[in-house]
Amino acid sequence: MKVLLLGGTLFLGKHIAEQALNKGMDIILFNRGKTNPEFLKDVPGVTHIAGDRSTDDIEKLTDHWDVVIDPGTDPNDVERSVNQLKDRCNTYIYISSINAYKHLNKGPVCETDALNELDKGDYGSNKVTCEVIVNREFYDNSLIVRPGLIVGPDDPTDRFTYWPWRMHQGGRILVPNVSDNKKVQFIDVRDLASWIIKAIEYGVKGTFNATGPKEDFGFKDFILTCKKLVSPANTELCWAEESVLQENQIQPWVELPFWLPDSLNMNGMLDVNNERAIEAGLSFRPMQETVLDTLEWSLHERNGDWKAGLESEKEKRVLEAAENNAG
Repeated sequence: MKVLLLGGTLFLGKHIAEQALNKGMDIILFNRGKTNPEFLKDVPGVTHIAGDRSTDDIEKLTDHWDVVIDPGTDPNDVERSVNQLKDRCNTYIYISSINAYKHLNKGPVCETDALNELDKGDYGSNKVTCEVIVNREFYDNSLIVRPGLIVGPDDPTDRFTYWPWRMHQGGRILVPNVSDNKKVQFIDVRDLASWIIKAIEYGVKGTFNATGPKEDFGFKDFILTCKKLVSPANTELCWAEESVLQENQIQPWVELPFWLPDSLNMNGMLDVNNERAIEAGLSFRPMQETVLDTLEWSLHERNGDWKAGLESEKEKRVLEAAENNAG
């Protein structure tokens, strides 16, 4: 089986390529060669085609493939790719996002819910527009995957990584004191890649929300699990009220990942129905494994500045403010 990955060297694409190769599939990576250029270089069963699909380089793709996997965000790029490949592949897999949904104020969010308007130029609208472009040409031969937050080793966003890493540092840790019914949802990149490979093998088509876990899991439970798994003895969780965090201009989701205050009206981001994907074979490793593996990666392989998480000096200032507020 021949699988063409558009991109394929960063995070999800990287894990899909590795797992597909382990399954004996022939992998073709089409990208500019700027991100992780040594990935699977000179590996049997892997072909690299250098090119930028926003240009005429897309015309280099003249072979026929069983499956194309496209994580694109720019509708123009996806349109160009679909037009070039519509007669050159059997199945087109598009990696969309739960941001495609118009209403994320409450859950559970289902595949049949209303989507964002087309051609508005923002991330959610772009994803919907790309879905429409793919389905216009591939009809019943497409798989549209709408992940939630994708996490695990190689995550370039740091949104999940921050919590295991911060818990491992110990000391006094600022944590939002959310209500007990606040959920967390995420999917280990390796589980998502595994399911996509399984979908290729079994010919799964249609549109699926792809996030986890299988059962509801609370934010506080997640934090306490991280603490139990990786924290030194001197760790103290300091639960700050949301009003204090907002007064000190803490950025929800970014500086304190998974924190979505009620004022944002975005609780549906972490309350997405995944039953359809589970019925189609999506499964999840234990959360403890994701926490430990992500921490290990962050300590020994992660490079570059942090994209998410709270800077230590700001954390100290807010902790002092929270204590003063409590006093």
